[in-house]
Amino acid sequence: MNNKPTVNKNPMQWWKIGLCALGVLLIAGAIIYALMIRNGASANSAAKPATAANNAQTSTGIADLNWAKNISKNYANSNFVFVILPDNVDSTNAVDQTIAGAIEKIKSDGAVASVLTLSRLDPELQITADRLKISKFPAILLLAATGNGAIITGDITETKLLQAY
Repeated sequence: MNNKPTVNKNPMQWWKIGLCALGVLLIAGAIIYALMIRNGASANSAAKPATAANNAQTSTGIADLNWAKNISKNYANSNFVFVILPDNVDSTNAVDQTIAGAIEKIKSDGAVASVLTLSRLDPELQITADRLKISKFPAILLLAATGNGAIITGDITETKLLQAY
């Protein structure tokens, strides 16, 4: 009997195994990275689900305002939030009716839309307008869970609202 250990005469086999292992590691790293980006996770904070409220705070530069902080908990289930920056009572009533029509059409798509009207007496209304460079009232901030948003000022129509949606 020959008890000599067998020698691998094909060194290319180890190269193939190493390359395969490296490929598996790269794929696993790409998947983990994609999941972290999708959930908005960072090294310093826990991942939050994407909502209109979360994106309102980060995408518009208004994260430190009280109404923007409170929108996260009050509208966490919304896919879309209409924030009304009013001019006067009459214009706000007209905008409310326009938004109500748009919300009905949005709901038919299976999305959840909500409305927040800032008080004309709230000092944060002017801070919001200054930061977002809004000079004409009434104005509507449209905040989507996807991170997209829009500002509509002046003539606010259902068509404009649905285009922004």
